[in-house]
Amino acid sequence: MNLNQLRFARAVAATESFSRAAESCFVTQPTLSNAINQLEEELGGRLFHRTTRNVGLTPFGKHLLPLIEGVLDAQSELVAAAKAFHEPQHRLIRIGLSPLIDVRLLSQMLTGYTAQHPEVEIFFKQCFLSDMAMRLENGTVDIAIIPAVMPAGGRERFTLYREPLCFLPREADGVAPLTPGMCDLKNQSAEAIILTSGCGLSDAIGELYQRKGLTLRPYPGQALNYQVVEDWAGLGIAAGILPRSKVSHGNRSARPIAGEDGRPAEVSYEVQWAFEATRVPHVAGFIAHLRSLAATAQPASVA
Repeated sequence: MNLNQLRFARAVAATESFSRAAESCFVTQPTLSNAINQLEEELGGRLFHRTTRNVGLTPFGKHLLPLIEGVLDAQSELVAAAKAFHEPQHRLIRIGLSPLIDVRLLSQMLTGYTAQHPEVEIFFKQCFLSDMAMRLENGTVDIAIIPAVMPAGGRERFTLYREPLCFLPREADGVAPLTPGMCDLKNQSAEAIILTSGCGLSDAIGELYQRKGLTLRPYPGQALNYQVVEDWAGLGIAAGILPRSKVSHGNRSARPIAGEDGRPAEVSYEVQWAFEATRVPHVAGFIAHLRSLAATAQPASVA
């Protein structure tokens, strides 16, 4: 296995095409295809399903893609860290992100900072909550942006933004979509709910049901990503709950969930960091930048 094979796999996943991936990697298609075949043989399974019309990730490929991206990101971070050592004016900030974070909103929040600080290079690391605390403690990430369900454990923190949670009804098998307006979970308490793992959403949903005095009925299967939650709800397998930014723009049945005060129920996202991180001036400045935007941050909406 080598880094080029991993780069080729990431390019195919991004372009959904072997020919376009080869063009983006500046290699011939046979070279790229052979490298992917060798990688699949070494890993013990197909990463992509191929037809005459499209190329897509297999379940095995979806499982491994975040790890492939993690290896490539680590290589880029290694190069950046070496540059920062040899060029003291170069600065590096490593941000751990839950997969639940609205990256479009985060990108907007970073635009002003990156324009004013071109010497600072920012690396994102998508991590599950189970290892985020360890990464903060051992310094492999400088800050974490996560759902507020992860205990701070003595770390510094502040709320960055909030967004409504949306209920996705089972749409098939004669189950009608919800009528316009907010959804009262008490009227949906018999529904099994599709859950994801590792990102913090399942914990947020559990807390919501607990606050409402309801019993959460998890669907026996588990979704690997948010699109799967939406797809399964659309197929009538079970109902789903997603933050507004994770609901596709074409979904017309998703409805905000009513909170205890009559306003939409929300999930909160916060910034956490170890106290030692603020001893680094450019990290402290970055945290101050995020804090200054916290009051006005607005996530994407469902169109």
